[in-house]
Amino acid sequence: MNTEQLRKKYKEFVYKDFNYKTTGANLKIWFDFLIKPNLNFKTEVTIKNIKKSGLKDIDNFVFHLGLIEMLNYWKLTCSPIINIEAGNLDKNQIAFLEKIIINGMGQYFYENKIDFTKPDFIKIITSKSKSRFNVSNKKLNDKKVLIPVGGGKDAPITIEMFKKRQKNLGTFVLNAFKPQKDIIKIAGLRENIFIERKLDEKLFTLNKKGFLNGHVPFSAFLSFLGIFLANIFDYKTVVFSWEKSANEGNVKYKGKWINHQWSKSIDFEKLIQNYTKKYLLKDVKIYSPLRKFSELEIAKKFSKLKKYHSSFLSCNNAYKIKGGSNGWCGQCAKCLFVFTALYPFMEEKKLIRIFNKNLFEDKKLIPLMEQLIGNKKFKPFDCVGTTKENISAFSLSLKKAKKQKQLPILLVKFKTLTRRIID
Repeated sequence: MNTEQLRKKYKEFVYKDFNYKTTGANLKIWFDFLIKPNLNFKTEVTIKNIKKSGLKDIDNFVFHLGLIEMLNYWKLTCSPIINIEAGNLDKNQIAFLEKIIINGMGQYFYENKIDFTKPDFIKIITSKSKSRFNVSNKKLNDKKVLIPVGGGKDAPITIEMFKKRQKNLGTFVLNAFKPQKDIIKIAGLRENIFIERKLDEKLFTLNKKGFLNGHVPFSAFLSFLGIFLANIFDYKTVVFSWEKSANEGNVKYKGKWINHQWSKSIDFEKLIQNYTKKYLLKDVKIYSPLRKFSELEIAKKFSKLKKYHSSFLSCNNAYKIKGGSNGWCGQCAKCLFVFTALYPFMEEKKLIRIFNKNLFEDKKLIPLMEQLIGNKKFKPFDCVGTTKENISAFSLSLKKAKKQKQLPILLVKFKTLTRRIID
């Protein structure tokens, strides 16, 4: 079925309920979703080694986590009605959720050719029979800082930045694989929080049957999770590693810029800050100290953090295969971008050891290079630098590689395409 057929057959998506309980030292959370008439789903989230003293009045935090989690299942049918039976939202909260959906699901709309600009595209209704949750006035420890670790080069920079001035640092990791565990071990911080999330297997079964699929605003989920953890573990500050490049969109669609990284952008950062103060937790501070830095500045900083070089991994393809244990795939836009950004600042042999090959010598990557520098199609849907940053990264790499007897094929092609810029 195409999108319109799915929307007609499955008119209503329901966030039915949430539940939680402590099991030993862990907190287990369940979310129940329904696509009417008969597609039921359940997500399970486990927060390990919780502090039971922090579990007072957590319904609002759990409820909000489900508001973002539901998008993993809503995307199957793009149902025109979203019914929030699990709680009651005011008009400003509904407007906030609509912004998350319209902006955060932009890539999904583009790739599935969905017209999200129609006046009746979505209608969000909530349970009027339930009382609205109140914002928490809980006072948090202003000496504690919590940092999420995703496995890439950004979090280690943030960790080392705060280690110089802050002793009470902690991390949190969702569904940790070896790269995240290694980074945490190298960082040597006092408290590390591990969370496991299990999506319903029916989601993947329906994807294979032809139901809709696509990118969801994962960093929005991590934001609500971070705020929840701040409340449980008593952290006043939650620090993300969102860089300046996340503000640039990829392609225009239906008159709107589609941004793969929207839930890392400054627009989202301001949105979540204001919303959290009003509806979730007044005392928490959530922001990104890397916002002012370009990707090249970040790459330069990371090149100096040698103890992390053998552990970091931010290739999405790699994580899909044995949890990243095989290392960088060497075939995607993220691999090429990171290789190029680090090349000017690292010894070539060490960089090749990380990626298991010199990506500049792989002619199959030429189309991706052309997309990264704006010469072909549009910037890839991945967490990569802006077009200008990408051109600068290739330019600096070319200048460095000119010292060699023979230029690798990608840099030869780059020089040809951008002769006027280089000369």
